Amino acid sequence: MLLRYLSAAALALQSADAFKDASPFVSYSTNQLDVKESSVNVISAQTLQKNVGEQLKGCPSDTYVFVSQPGLNTADLTLSKSTPHLRRRLSGKDDSVKSIFAAKNVVGDVDAMSLVATVNRECSSLDLQFFSTLLLSGEKGEIPTEAYNAIHVQFPSLPTAHDDRESALLQADSYINSLLATIDSYTVLYSTLSNLSPPSSQHPDQYEMDEPYPSNMHTDLKRDLNSYVSRASNNTNPQANLPLFEKYQFLSPGIFMGGIVSILLFSILYVGVSAIANLEVSYMAFSKEMGPSASKKQQQQQ
Repeated sequence: MLLRYLSAAALALQSADAFKDASPFVSYSTNQLDVKESSVNVISAQTLQKNVGEQLKGCPSDTYVFVSQPGLNTADLTLSKSTPHLRRRLSGKDDSVKSIFAAKNVVGDVDAMSLVATVNRECSSLDLQFFSTLLLSGEKGEIPTEAYNAIHVQFPSLPTAHDDRESALLQADSYINSLLATIDSYTVLYSTLSNLSPPSSQHPDQYEMDEPYPSNMHTDLKRDLNSYVSRASNNTNPQANLPLFEKYQFLSPGIFMGGIVSILLFSILYVGVSAIANLEVSYMAFSKEMGPSASKKQQQQQ
């Protein structure tokens, strides 16, 4: 029965991608989890978080490993040969893995801190005195020497180039395998988890008045200090020593286009005015002829 579920999970991951904007989600454990369906094709992020919460009821494992790798897709977990350890666990060849849940397309962002809160809530119900959490960087490859209840592993976003992507996947798979080798009872949640590390509390800078009681004393000293400060700021300014035409922009695109249009319009106006000015017509050309000569011409034409 277990082999049938593991095979179904592997076949579900090997099917074609249905959604480009969706991401895969995989969880496997050395303990027997309450997994109703070992594999799903499409699932929403809200439903996934609810199902994972039901699987982790009772805090079955001693250590929970949350692995976040942005840019991960289904082909990276199935078709790529750079994840041999993960493929071995998903295919049922690892005897220590007892439960597998695979979701090929998760629509939406899975909030990692919501899953962490679920684990904390389930494990706190067992009256654990201290629930320890460790945040690790996948690039550094650190292996903890002490036991922790939750380990957050954050990997950088996968590159788009094929060779670099395969190298990053192989490095991540090797690191996770080395990390799990030091843990006896674990549950791994592997996906493009968002908001994995809790936000650090930052206290806003308090506003401090220059003087608690405003006064107009020592105004000359303040002016001298301001001059020194402005001079120091000019020295620390990286653009202070740049040439004039590199520091300021004298010809913007708008001015350039306006100048080109102006030159075109002025050239048309110049041609028109020049054509009118070059007309050589006498003033008598438009006057009507009067007198005997005009009457003779009219009679000849008749």
